Amino acid sequence: MLVKSKIVELADWLFEEEIPDGYVPDKPLVENRISISKDPVHMENFQLSTSGLFILHSKMQFDRPVQVLTEIEGETITSQFIFFKPTDSKLPYGMSRHNIRYIPSVKSIHEVEPGIEYTYFIAVISKEYYLNLIKRDSLLHQQFVHEIEKGEYVSFSEEDLMATYEMQHTITELIESKKKGEIRRLHTESRVVELLMYQFEQYNEKTESSDLLFHEEDVQRLEMARQILEQRIANPPTQKELAAEVLTSESKLRKDFKEYFSVTIHDYLTRVRMEKAKSYLLEDKMTVYEVALLTGYGHQNNFSSAFKKYYGISPGELKM
Repeated sequence: MLVKSKIVELADWLFEEEIPDGYVPDKPLVENRISISKDPVHMENFQLSTSGLFILHSKMQFDRPVQVLTEIEGETITSQFIFFKPTDSKLPYGMSRHNIRYIPSVKSIHEVEPGIEYTYFIAVISKEYYLNLIKRDSLLHQQFVHEIEKGEYVSFSEEDLMATYEMQHTITELIESKKKGEIRRLHTESRVVELLMYQFEQYNEKTESSDLLFHEEDVQRLEMARQILEQRIANPPTQKELAAEVLTSESKLRKDFKEYFSVTIHDYLTRVRMEKAKSYLLEDKMTVYEVALLTGYGHQNNFSSAFKKYYGISPGELKM
């Protein structure tokens, strides 16, 4: 399969990668980091590739409106995410969209605007590789596989969905992994499967609750509320304060948050705190006391009790 992209207004390709289609389990990963700063584009690219798989994580800003051309040749399944926010925004992610697509071959052009910070993630997976990750007869994607067999371009979800915290966390784990060799390849493959599972799960939940309709303004408020919780876990606002920040009532925020994200505000904050805590303990090697402060528990004993209730083991046992 061939994956390449360029700014229509410029002569050179931003990147051009030719990847073998076949699934080769012991094929090593190749990592590449590219920085591009050439009027009108400023871009930081992280790329991972192996036989049957190409991953791109790109942070982009543009000095003027331009068109981005992307070409993919060969039968592929893509897991695509786009995050976008004003360059002066203090929120970590902004708005987002994601989907899974089957692409027999495609050329697409997207217009991008100045003053917007874009973060783009795509996993391009050959058909053979994909069907080794997710078995053909799995109920998770039965209809999707049926459409794939027709050989025509199709999206898993009719509408792009918004990325959840779990998806963002999985992407971050994948691109920031310090693992090497075979362990890195296995870790990458497991994160790709995890990301696809989160996408399948969200789509299925949306399908089951399709009678719940949210206006775009409500969705933006909910996304902002979610990001405020993620950004301020050390000192989170009360639900009343959070509702005031996103310009809605406390009761409406509680109700809509539960319906839209399928989790209460309290449980979501706990989930984010515990995921961050595990990362601080394992990846950053912080002390239990430091993690307690960073996750907003204040007292080490309160944090340790919450951690053991959530994971079933104490922070000290996790670090052993």
